[in-house]
Amino acid sequence: MSAVFQRCANCRAAYFPFRLICSNCSDTSFIEDDIDFGEVETVTQLSNGQQTATIVCPEDLQFIVRILGGTARAGDRINLTNTDSQETALAGYVPFQRNQI
Repeated sequence: MSAVFQRCANCRAAYFPFRLICSNCSDTSFIEDDIDFGEVETVTQLSNGQQTATIVCPEDLQFIVRILGGTARAGDRINLTNTDSQETALAGYVPFQRNQI
């Protein structure tokens, strides 16, 4: 499992959501990269029973995810995925479709 993010081809800065111009070096060339996990910073319990969470990752990335496969708490290390599956262990779902770029 992993989640996709964008990396500047020139300076290697990491971004999510995707950008058109690197705010670090102003380059416009990017590559896709992926990240496997992050740490739960905050959790919100929704009225329908689902959880959302802010995940802090290496590369100074943050994702807002929907929690799948269990219950998360602040401080938990959690796997990230771009696949919305109910048949997964505890994971953070990052909605992403390549045609959004």
